Formats: sequence, structure tokens, C-alpha cells
Amino acid sequence: MEKKQQREQIVRFIIYFLILLPLMLQRDITPNNELKYLSIADEALRDGHFFTMYNHGEPYADKPPLYIWIVMFFKWLLGSHNTFILALFSLIPSFVTLAIFNRWCSGELGKKYMIAAELALMTTAYFIGSAIVLRMDMLMTMFITLAMYTFWRIYKGDDRRRLRILFPVYIFLAIFSKGPVGIMIPLLCIPPFLLVEGKIRSIERYWGWSTWLILALLCGGWWLGVWFEGGHDYLNNLLFHQTVNRAVDSFHHKAPFWYYAYTIWYAMGPWSLITIPVIIWALVKKMEMSSLVKFMLIVAASFLVTMSLISSKLAVYIMPIFTFLTYPAVILLQNCGKPRFAEGTRKVVTYCAATLLGVFLIAGFIIPRFNSRLGYKDVAHEALEVAQANSITRFGYYDLRSAENMDVFIGRSLEELSQEEFETPRTILAPNEGIIIFHKNENGVATFKAVK
Repeated sequence: MEKKQQREQIVRFIIYFLILLPLMLQRDITPNNELKYLSIADEALRDGHFFTMYNHGEPYADKPPLYIWIVMFFKWLLGSHNTFILALFSLIPSFVTLAIFNRWCSGELGKKYMIAAELALMTTAYFIGSAIVLRMDMLMTMFITLAMYTFWRIYKGDDRRRLRILFPVYIFLAIFSKGPVGIMIPLLCIPPFLLVEGKIRSIERYWGWSTWLILALLCGGWWLGVWFEGGHDYLNNLLFHQTVNRAVDSFHHKAPFWYYAYTIWYAMGPWSLITIPVIIWALVKKMEMSSLVKFMLIVAASFLVTMSLISSKLAVYIMPIFTFLTYPAVILLQNCGKPRFAEGTRKVVTYCAATLLGVFLIAGFIIPRFNSRLGYKDVAHEALEVAQANSITRFGYYDLRSAENMDVFIGRSLEELSQEEFETPRTILAPNEGIIIFHKNENGVATFKAVK
């Protein structure tokens, strides 16, 4: 990319940041995942865990520790959780991912089409959503993108030793961010491309002994730390229960084979209505494609098939390939031989994307009105004030999902109450003792009652 284009790209990223800033600063975090990660980090800091994670005493081997380490570091550094700073570890990786694809496709996309592809991806439903939430999905997507771009540079003849080292390092960081998905795209999607290109015998250039050795050393160090801290049971949970069992017969997020055939339409919405038809049209018309376009489409197709065979499914799991669908679709549209149609369709994307970004800007200013439905921060702080005013030190909850993670706000553990205890709480109280009980009101919104 030219320096002028790079400067313009930085300006666009700053604009995206300013548009999303009010939403990042003013929204509450969701209890199911975001609040859970903060609670897990607090428990790790309190109990001195580093490689093994627990959620209220229960092993949490669902995710590798990299993102939790980030949460722990800033809690240690600042003394409290700063959700804005933590959100930057989703937003900045999204910018890095966009920048890599802009550079990667700069030789095949004109300036206007590149900006349109960037805007389309940035305003894709799950992409922009993942860019501001406290999750590890965008972090993994960035490392997968870095790994695949590094592969491409080696494939195109850049044999520098640094790239050969970075390729497995990026793969490990993708694994260390979210788990086995981090290795599935590089491992399962590169061979089909080499096969199509008639270069399958060159696989050793990328998946040779040095790649496996670096991965073995990095993963081995991680697993050794897990074994020292959590023992055989935790390591078995991490390596087998959370991988093999979820792949074969999932105990969590189980869905049929065709799940992604329909979820991709809303996960990539609204641009799936353009990108997917364009790709299908180009394939039906047997349109001539460059090696880069073939590579990206083969990566997307291979990963979709692989993920469809795995038992555990969520729409966000396929987010790493949104870039591998959006950018080649725009390249194909640009080269379709119908300039008037192509020009009109990019204009549409640009105007609609600008409108969607405006919606996110407005949402940032009105989100405080809906925070009571989104998360527990406001109700927890209100309950704390009541507890302090009435010298109440016990907290409990009844029929409220992930309410145990409110210990992040309250600073102490919460008791789960049965229906009988919720209806007659004084039976569990000592004389002159009180309790704050969180529960849902008739509208399904979290509230509380103080009993003394």
C-alpha cells in the first residue's frame, strides 16, 4: 500500500473508533460471558492461579488463558476492571485484521473497492459486534489472519527465516486465544488450496518439522503449566473433554450439520445478501479468478465444511472467515465485466455502511437507558448502597442467570437460593441479620429485595 493510502486508512480507523467510543464507554457488560471472564480473572488473582482457571471453584477449561491474562493484568495494574480498556483488545485486533486484508488485496482492488470492502466488513453484524465486546473471538481472528497472510508471503516466494518462525507462532497465539479453532484454518484449509494449485508436494515448506517443533514447544510449555497447577484431571478436561467431546457429541451448543447454511446469512448480515450471491454467480459463470481469490474462497469453503462436521456450533465460530468471503467477493464484483453494475453496488455498500455506523453512534448515546436490561452493574451498585445503609453483608440470588458473577461488582460471593428460601428468606437468617436477594421482576429485568 502507498503511504497516502495508509494515512487515509488510519484516518478511517480513527473515525470508526470515535463512532464506537460512546457505546464502549456507556454500555453495561453482559452477564453470560463478559462478566464471567471478569469474575474468573478475579478468582485467579485471589487464589494465585495462572494456567488453570476456575469459576466459583468449578474448573473453567472452556477457553485458553490468554484473554483472561489480559483481564488479570489490567486488574492488577489499575486496581479495578476497566471495561473500556479491555474492549480495546477486541477493537484494535479488528483494525489489524482490516489493515492486513487491505494490504493483502491492494494489488487486486482499486481504492474505491478496497474502502467498500473495508466498510462492508466493519459493519458486518458479528464483526462489528465482536469488535467491541469483552471476548477473545476478534483476538483469535487477528492471529489467524496473521498466520494465513504469513503463509501467503512464503507461498509467493518470501523464504525469510523470520516468516517461517512467525507462521507457527501466530498459529499458537490463535490456539492460545480461543482453542483448537486457531489451528483448524491453517492446518485444514491450506492443503486443499495446494491441491487445487497442483503444489501439494510443497506442503513441507509450511507444515514441516520446524513448524511442528515450534508448536510442540509452545503448547508443551502451556500444558506443562496446566499439569503443575491443575493436575491430570484439569489437563484431560482441557485437551479432551473441551475438544474431542465437543467435536464428536457436544455437551454445549449442539446443532445440526446445516446450521451454518442459514446462520451465515444473519451473522454476515446485511452484506451476506451481496457477497454470497456474487461468489455463487462467479462460480456458476466459471469466472476467471486469481490465485489469491481462489485461496480465500477455498479457505472459507474448507472451514465451513469442517465446522459443519463439528457437533458444537455457534454463529460466531465462523467469524474468522468473514474476511475470506468479503474481500474476494468485492474483487470478483470489480472484475465482473459490468462496470456500471459494479460501480452502483459499491456506492450502495458505502452509503449503507455509513448509515449503519451512524446507527451505532446514536446507539452509544441511548444505550444507558437499556443497561438495566443488558447487564447487572446498575442494580448491583444500587443494592450495595442499600446494603451499606442497613449493615447487610449477605447477598443471594434466585432464578437469575450468571448472577453469581456479580461478585465482580459486590466484592463478595453470592449464595444461590432455592424457591422456598427466596419466598421465606427470614428462615435462613440469624437474629438481626439481613440479606440482599437478586431476582427477576415481572418484566424479566434484574432487581433485588432487601430482607432484615
